[in-house]
Amino acid sequence: QGSKFRRDIATIIIELGFQIKKKTKKLYINKAKIWNSALDGFRNQNFNPSYSIEVVYVNENDNFGREHPGSKQEFLSLLMQHLENSPLFEGSLSKNLSLNSQALKDNLYYEAGKMLAISLVHGGPSPGFFSKTLFDCLVYGPENTQPILDDVSDFDVAQIVMRVNAATNTADLNSITNEFYNYLELIGCLRIITSLSDKYMLAKDILDYHVIKRVQAPFESFKQGLKTLGVLEKIQSYPEAFYSLFCHKPENLSAKVLSDLFTVHTLSDVQALGFWNSYLQAVEDGKSATTVEDILSFTTGCNSIPPAGFKPTPSLECLHMDFPVGNKCNNCLALPITNTYKEFQENMDFAIRNTLRLEKEESSHYIEH
Repeated sequence: QGSKFRRDIATIIIELGFQIKKKTKKLYINKAKIWNSALDGFRNQNFNPSYSIEVVYVNENDNFGREHPGSKQEFLSLLMQHLENSPLFEGSLSKNLSLNSQALKDNLYYEAGKMLAISLVHGGPSPGFFSKTLFDCLVYGPENTQPILDDVSDFDVAQIVMRVNAATNTADLNSITNEFYNYLELIGCLRIITSLSDKYMLAKDILDYHVIKRVQAPFESFKQGLKTLGVLEKIQSYPEAFYSLFCHKPENLSAKVLSDLFTVHTLSDVQALGFWNSYLQAVEDGKSATTVEDILSFTTGCNSIPPAGFKPTPSLECLHMDFPVGNKCNNCLALPITNTYKEFQENMDFAIRNTLRLEKEESSHYIEH
């Protein structure tokens, strides 16, 4: 039983990926409307989550209707970022499901679960934003999960729980119960106070209602979506392996990890490769305008290494030009060939910073959900 839980997460994700067929399905994605275009693609009756995904970027401002081949891992990375900040979740860093009646009506909680499952199986990033409570609800069931005060993002509700916990005598506790009588009656948490120790059950009942019972419908819908491609079943079989994936952001990348990630094309320029190694060290030491994550993002469209790694493996080549080029479709970084290291660093910094800034502006033209 012990070894069952200690399985390597990368292996589990790769095994899930065996379901993906060679048959491909094109997804037409507008980066400025990532959520809506992903939703349209996934809801299309011809979409099958086990087909290989081919991403094509389109831009509605392009009068010629041009299509650009896109990176699947970049698309999934952008989609997960959008999901994390969407109205379907609440909380600052560790998030729980929200109660959004319009989203419930539009079946968006189901779609969000499905997107998460598809993203994981097709090589997307770790979500990393679930609260332990939400994760435990998925694995062990809401009835076996005990929420904590940190799960409450509603300030007024948090205040009530804190006041209940801080009560020092029964009179104090009765006075709080009377003050919030209507609210407690509405949520089914009214109880007769006979001793100070009743405060613990009262606080527990309020937390249970607010964090779990209140969002029961969104949770059930989200859970159904997460069953896509057998993902929920795998999470329930290997909770320890999936916990860090869902509840923790990946560790910051080091220059060494990034350096080891890239394979070097043969016949590369020796001086440029030397400059590259010096540049990585400068970036890690904070002596550059970019970060290690920026370089990865510039090359692959992802700011962390996905659980199952990159496909294809990131590679380096050297080209006779002034500025670097990141080709996200094949995860290839073309380094510039320059005369001096100073010129190399300035050109790398300039290209990476400006490319990422422009991409960010392109993606945030529309604030949509």
